[in-house]
Amino acid sequence: MDESMVMFSISQLKIMTAQHILKEAGIQSFVIDKMDSAHAGIFGDIELYVAKENQVEAKLILIENEILT
Repeated sequence: MDESMVMFSISQLKIMTAQHILKEAGIQSFVIDKMDSAHAGIFGDIELYVAKENQVEAKLILIENEILT
């Protein structure tokens, strides 16, 4: 499966909310956490990925739900 990043954030809550919204819409997603645990919130981010074929739909859903601007 080819994946595409649909968003990134330093907020774990924002990523978890986005994941929940996508799951409710039937879109599977996964997270890659690139935060530096020694410098939480300063270095790195958390990335949310979906299957490439769901990228456009996922972004539209996240925009509609005011997760992405």
